[in-house]
Amino acid sequence: MKKTFIALAIAALPVAASAEVILYGQIKAGVEVSNIKLGSAANGNGSADNTSDQLGRSARSTTATDITDLGSRIGFKGHEHLGNGLKAIWQLEQKASIAGTDSNWGTRQSFIGLEGGFGKIRAGRLDSSVKSLSSAFDLWEYRNNALGMGVFTRNDKRVISVRYDSPVWSGFSANVQYVPRDNINAADKYTHNEAGKDTYYAGVNYENSGFFGQYAGGFRKNSVGSSGAYKDGQLHRLVAGYGAGNALLAVAGQYGKNWETLGDYAQTLSNGVVTSQMRTDGVNASNVVFGSDAALDSRGVETVEIAATGAYRFGNLTPRVSYAHGFKAKVDGSNVHGTRYNQVVAGVDYDFSKRTTVVASAGWLKGGENGPHRVETVAGLVGLRHKF
Repeated sequence: MKKTFIALAIAALPVAASAEVILYGQIKAGVEVSNIKLGSAANGNGSADNTSDQLGRSARSTTATDITDLGSRIGFKGHEHLGNGLKAIWQLEQKASIAGTDSNWGTRQSFIGLEGGFGKIRAGRLDSSVKSLSSAFDLWEYRNNALGMGVFTRNDKRVISVRYDSPVWSGFSANVQYVPRDNINAADKYTHNEAGKDTYYAGVNYENSGFFGQYAGGFRKNSVGSSGAYKDGQLHRLVAGYGAGNALLAVAGQYGKNWETLGDYAQTLSNGVVTSQMRTDGVNASNVVFGSDAALDSRGVETVEIAATGAYRFGNLTPRVSYAHGFKAKVDGSNVHGTRYNQVVAGVDYDFSKRTTVVASAGWLKGGENGPHRVETVAGLVGLRHKF
């Protein structure tokens, strides 16, 4: 019986090869250790209106230690030559947590499309033009946002969309992308009782002799607000740097206006202290984290942020460091106190082989300012990554 199975498997190999299907993926996990310090009355003016009291917990958390999946995935991709330089392309990629918490197919970038001398056009769940720029400066493996650029990249999305990417002309390339309203809000598909949130992205890239420059922007209709008072949102990211040989240096700047609410921004900076369920149950995220007027929580926010990453490879060893800073945010053109953030991440990778790498990092993330309102996280990670 075993010989029969082996024979059938061998016979199937030419068929699989002719289909040009590629199996690929990454398995990666590690041990994360973190501690969170919250704003308290003892650090401020004695008022009971502070982060720790509002959340009903002590100003300093216990140290959390957990084994966490770092984004394991598995995918299948392939193409078929159609003649005259045209080919069909496809990819099906999904999360595959070693903790067994992921399910369903196509949960990561998955699409079908055509590619040729005109470039390529794809439809499916695709990285937004803005998200496509993150790999230049967010080189970290992490779940805890203190250990990577998770705050800066909080609005990176994979969206069900159609996207066109041009060919490269003298180092230049461009892309455009459209997300229909009915993919954003499927429950309103046949009624259109709610304001449409059609979203548009575009980007342009340049690369020459290791130097690169990239820009991407997004525009979303009726992004924040409520009936009769909606505001359109915009998001812009610019990345520049040098990456050749063993060296990498990348800097990024980001501007957003009405792309998210002040409460959404505060929830991200809380680094898990304030959750979506807590907000549903009545916690005012921006008031807890920033001490801002509770009425501002659902208002659109204007943010300006910068980030930088440097890395250099010495043999099998690659140390790197990143820094990110968020300037004081605005609502309706006015600064909101306590809305800055600062972050530093440092770490090193050691390659056992081209496929297997040990990763280690430490990070510090502080949202809010000194006083009764802040969330400050210190974290560390040791993990292992294997690519196949």
